[in-house]
Amino acid sequence: MAGNGLLKSVFFVGFVVAVMSACGVVTTEGAISCNQVVSALTPCAGYLIGNAATPAAACCPAVKGLDAKVKATPDRQAVCNCLKNQAKSFGVKLGKAANLPGLCKVTDLNVPISPNVDCSKIH
Repeated sequence: MAGNGLLKSVFFVGFVVAVMSACGVVTTEGAISCNQVVSALTPCAGYLIGNAATPAAACCPAVKGLDAKVKATPDRQAVCNCLKNQAKSFGVKLGKAANLPGLCKVTDLNVPISPNVDCSKIH
């Protein structure tokens, strides 16, 4: 029942985002909020934090939707800061996260996901 595990992962991520939003942990840093970033990436949870070899069918359309919202440097920096801060707490596998923009063929969302990245240098 791999689908059941994925459903639990998606529910868990959604629940965590809701709790974090209610507590004010997820903040807005630019035109795109961290809540929007995490919500958009929820369909990718099985790939990013699980053992799925490839993203789920709903993942790339969600990533492309987020990519369409990334219009300028403040957006990319906001996405970078969000991903940097949330990747560790969600247990994101950094290698998989780095491959996601290429797998989904997005351009503006191509920001590094690393605990060491300086998001202020993203342009």
